[in-house]
Amino acid sequence: MKIIITLLTINLVFGFSSSLSDSTSFTTNEIRFYSDVTIDSLEIMTNNIRILGGGLSVYGTVESQITVIGGDVQIFSSAIINGKIISIGGDVQTDKDAQINGKIVEASLDQGLIYRETFTDSAKSGEKNFRISTFSQRSRDGWVHPEPDVFEYNRNEGLRFVPLNWNWDRGNESLIRLSFSLGYRFSSGEFIGRTTLESSLLKNRSATLFASGFKTVRTDDEFRLPEKENSWASLWGRQDFYDRWDETGFEVGFGFDFSHLKVKGKFVRVTQSEISVNQDLWSFTNESSVLRNNPFMVETDVEYLEGVAAFRTASYSPLKTGLAILSKVEMTLKMIDSTLADSSLRLTHIAMANWEVSDGVVIRNRLILGMGSESLPIYRQFGIGGLGSVSAQNYKSQIGNHMAQVNSELVFTEEFTDTWFMVKLFYDAGMAFNSPDLLDMKPNSERSDTWLQSAGIGFGWEDGDGLDMGFNFAKSLGKDEPIESTVRLNFNF
Repeated sequence: MKIIITLLTINLVFGFSSSLSDSTSFTTNEIRFYSDVTIDSLEIMTNNIRILGGGLSVYGTVESQITVIGGDVQIFSSAIINGKIISIGGDVQTDKDAQINGKIVEASLDQGLIYRETFTDSAKSGEKNFRISTFSQRSRDGWVHPEPDVFEYNRNEGLRFVPLNWNWDRGNESLIRLSFSLGYRFSSGEFIGRTTLESSLLKNRSATLFASGFKTVRTDDEFRLPEKENSWASLWGRQDFYDRWDETGFEVGFGFDFSHLKVKGKFVRVTQSEISVNQDLWSFTNESSVLRNNPFMVETDVEYLEGVAAFRTASYSPLKTGLAILSKVEMTLKMIDSTLADSSLRLTHIAMANWEVSDGVVIRNRLILGMGSESLPIYRQFGIGGLGSVSAQNYKSQIGNHMAQVNSELVFTEEFTDTWFMVKLFYDAGMAFNSPDLLDMKPNSERSDTWLQSAGIGFGWEDGDGLDMGFNFAKSLGKDEPIESTVRLNFNF
């Protein structure tokens, strides 16, 4: 004990400041004795720190190692942890939007020594239970066996209720994981679900082999708006912005999770079939409106290969500078029914880039490119127009085996307006067309007049979860159409 006290005395630095600033100089392994420390949102901590008896609040970036003994740690949504935070004898609260690219180590001393590590993408908001299975949580938040929402509501399934979501891996001690989900579609009166067997490999379990059997809904319209927001649109206004079909079958594949880069490839054999539209769908308003029909399809046995690659920078978030890219390739190997027999190829590329040009001023951009072979079925073709695509245009007013879409907005946040709301100026443009050539996105005179365009203004605010809520007012360009007003429960994209 005397040796430990002597070492602490040599390194002891007394301080009473409650935050770290650019003008403050720290030496390696500096100790803050009974004093709280705050790392502000614009600060990058590169020196190692020890905190005795005080708490740690992180809004900014941690590149080094911070050890907190006897104090609590609070990691907020703007935080980026590229280094390591060690908490001994205190509680750790981590916002679900925080970027955990390094490691958080928690050791509780009041029950002996209970140890927990939090890795990339495993942050749990408000979690104080040291027995959480961190890798299991990663899996369920991932794309091998994602945990479905308990309730969804749409024109095809009516109410989709998925109450059973189980995950077994011997308390996170096994490299093999069995996952199970089971639900019910009230519109068609049938059960749906998925069972997945996974095996984790490599350091930090960054590689996964998996096999899955399922009966589930599928759509190509996830980019338009979150499914929860679509459910609210169906419930309140009898509007549905997804086209869907049913897939029943199995898949085998592999996945890699390298922090900012994720890659997945799989072979799938399924029966694809139509899910009927429920015209008796109940809603608070517009109950007399007729729901649109599904795109034409027939029940088909399909075998296909699918590859997905996703990348995003550590700092990426809707109102921060960052880049996110997703590429998806699907090649149909076999499609057999009475009318279709040709294989097809479908490529989708989405890039989102945000630039915080000044405090409270953010430029946000999204580019979507879609390319498909001439034999692409009509229900897999790309559509332009409507919410989440080109505002103030009819839903999928253009369809084709090729598409291009651009969404841009200039956001003045609540920090800039110095009020309780933000202001958004936005511009949307897009085009869908048919071409016999797969890689055909070159502009020409025949397509120049087919671009759909709109512009508008939005007002919104952020709640405690960081979700954008507000109102948009959009006007189509080049057409004498009325101004469209919409209520949004999330960011435009």
